[in-house]
Amino acid sequence: MATDDDALKQRNTLFQAISWLGSESEPSTPGTGGAEASDVAKHLRTLYSTTRTVTTPGGVKKSVTKISTAEAAKALGVSQRTVQRWLKGVHNPKQTVMNNLKKKARQAVTTKRGRQQMVRRARANQRIPMGGVKVSVTGTQGPRDYSRDRTIQQKLTPEEYENFRSAWAMGGDVAAREYLEAVLSEKYVDDWKIGKISGMSMNGIDAGDDRSDPRASR
Repeated sequence: MATDDDALKQRNTLFQAISWLGSESEPSTPGTGGAEASDVAKHLRTLYSTTRTVTTPGGVKKSVTKISTAEAAKALGVSQRTVQRWLKGVHNPKQTVMNNLKKKARQAVTTKRGRQQMVRRARANQRIPMGGVKVSVTGTQGPRDYSRDRTIQQKLTPEEYENFRSAWAMGGDVAAREYLEAVLSEKYVDDWKIGKISGMSMNGIDAGDDRSDPRASR
């Protein structure tokens, strides 16, 4: 039976997967702020992150997510240097600012307006690969009469991924889960049900990758 903690974890898991498709977060500069600085970075990343494509020395392209300190500073009414100090743990924001950050970050996930704003941001910062997206889902799932904890992988077309994001924006994690169930029932195993999601990742697929859809990994 799902608990409130399960629901919260599922909500955050879906949010992160949708917000940062196949991306890595740039490391923050270590400081002395401890958990407080970590919380600040988490909220700022939720609200003011941008994603760019970089090429590694080996010629591999990857997406990297970075907090836009300029945008955060403008929205919060402080200097860019102040935001940078928060991230380094040199200073902590005032309690009123921290409370505002927490509220905005929560609204980004729990309200329709907040989710729509996050999807618009993701669309502006992310390029969906022509080959589509490979989604990996970990959790309690399976055919109606054979549900268990497992991890499955499935390829989504660009259109399916857009529909998945739209479902999340309009109806939250429940609508996103139901859309995934419909896709998996059609392309993976008939009558596939997802009871609980504990982990999810999205990775782009090269346009020339014509391999058949991935199957269950465990």
